[in-house]
Amino acid sequence: MLVRKFIFLGCIVSLFSCATQVPPEGGPEDKLPPRIAAIAPAPNSINQEPKLNVKILFDEWINATIPKSAITISPPIEKKMIFEVNGEELLISSRSVLDSNTTYTLTVASGIKDLRGNSVAKPFELIFSTGSYIDSLSVSGRVMVSTEMLKKKQYPSIGLFLIGKEREGKKYLQKYKDTTLTGVDSLPRLSKEPPLFITQADSNGWFSLGGLHAGRYRVVSFVDVNGNRRIEPSVEWAGVYERDIELTETFKDSLWIALADQDTSLLELQQITQVGKNLLQAKFSRFVHLDSFLQKKHNCFLTKNKVDTLFAEGAFKAPRQNDVQLYFEKAPSPDSLYEFKCLYAVDSLARSLDTLRNSLELKWDAKLSDTLAPVVAETVPVTGSKLVFPNEKIEVAFNKPVSGDTLASFLKLVINGDTGDVVLKRKDTVRFEISTASPWPTDGKVELLNISQDTVVKPADSTGYRDTVITPKFTTVVKFETVPKLKIASLEGKIPGTKRTLPVVRLRSLETGKVLNIRTGPRGVFSIDNLLEGNYILDYYYNESTISNPDAGSLSPAKFGAGWRSPSDTLILLNGKNKLDSLIQKLPSLP
Repeated sequence: MLVRKFIFLGCIVSLFSCATQVPPEGGPEDKLPPRIAAIAPAPNSINQEPKLNVKILFDEWINATIPKSAITISPPIEKKMIFEVNGEELLISSRSVLDSNTTYTLTVASGIKDLRGNSVAKPFELIFSTGSYIDSLSVSGRVMVSTEMLKKKQYPSIGLFLIGKEREGKKYLQKYKDTTLTGVDSLPRLSKEPPLFITQADSNGWFSLGGLHAGRYRVVSFVDVNGNRRIEPSVEWAGVYERDIELTETFKDSLWIALADQDTSLLELQQITQVGKNLLQAKFSRFVHLDSFLQKKHNCFLTKNKVDTLFAEGAFKAPRQNDVQLYFEKAPSPDSLYEFKCLYAVDSLARSLDTLRNSLELKWDAKLSDTLAPVVAETVPVTGSKLVFPNEKIEVAFNKPVSGDTLASFLKLVINGDTGDVVLKRKDTVRFEISTASPWPTDGKVELLNISQDTVVKPADSTGYRDTVITPKFTTVVKFETVPKLKIASLEGKIPGTKRTLPVVRLRSLETGKVLNIRTGPRGVFSIDNLLEGNYILDYYYNESTISNPDAGSLSPAKFGAGWRSPSDTLILLNGKNKLDSLIQKLPSLP
């Protein structure tokens, strides 16, 4: 009865397949994801014909545009899958001939949407076999999902790459083999070949993959941006599980996989622009560490006729941009052609500057000297912030280099109505850190004022004398409120399994988006103060070189990830002290 009903519904909707698909008008807004109402063949069917012919009926009309990454099949088939949408019905087929006596897993993921743009909530797996049995092994776990992936609704794929002699008999690997070898390599070529088995994680990173057969596998997760089932390191984040797995009936481990930028290409200087009489703005292929510009003397410079050289005296981040501005003490000659060059720079992953793409030419224009006083271009926190912690400093960035010698005398802090002096610390040519001798009070109101002189010449009196009156003028630079005392929380705990380097604990607030990283002490013990009560994402990991991100391994050269865990979707912290072992029972150990 199910099959007949399914086919009948498919015939009805096909009558209207030529009409333009638009969401129905009127009624409450539809925010529910499309759900699968029926499917053929039935899950775990055996002895299926060696051709792909799957029909899925949803509980509502779906968008006729199906991204390639929305539906995957494992093991891979030689030819592309074909998708046809008729209202609520999705037909999936291919001209490929399926292998005999093989278990296939078809995964329907988040790329399928209804007519209002609601995506399938969780990946769905259809397992069937062209033989008389179903491979019943499975793996499950969690992969890291970044805020950028959530915004784009691009959730990671998880692939199992076969290892060993069994690879020799896999037809799909023949066109990816190393031509210098007589046969197929026993190790997978991660950035060349597709995985043998693949699925997609949900929006929280959880995944499961069934219908697997025993074997040795290398497990890799990647964000399949273009839906071609293969990893492209230059544009797709990826991560390698901490070891190869031997999949047997007794395998019970959960898989935890971190992701990282796998692009190994060098930095490039892409564009330069003159932005002032003494200022040049440089755009690189990725954001660079400003400190790297000034680590080496005479690092960036302008050269005219290969003789006349001007060295940059300062480098700073351009306001509200990721470009770098460089300041020259002596203004370059106007109407002259210069070559700009930097010898050294690195980005956040220590990728260095390409010495073949580190220079550009620029004609320096004649510009009038900028006599206007520097003005504030941006502040952190911004005006109107309401949850600033007592230990946070004010950062002020000006639109041009500033002398800090007398700047402190022109700034005042007003805290809960009381006016006081500032403590000033220079960060670079245009940025300053501003604070007081003591942390901000909780439940406080803070205002940073700039004091200038306002000169007014009064009208002449009866004798013709004109009096000049100078009065102070106060301008608000930034104004914010500090966090209420009753909203401050702390977290303490111990990360299990810390046998090697000290792990890092990372918390991301779901309310504010702020991220805090802290390296634990001996035996994985940690304590974090000055947290805002609320909901957090917690993860912990190994990384010897930095605390910012987990060590996710690398594709080339092949390297396993160091270890990453994230056991809970949401960690709820309340006002006061919070203990991790009370909030999450049986924390998974790092390797």
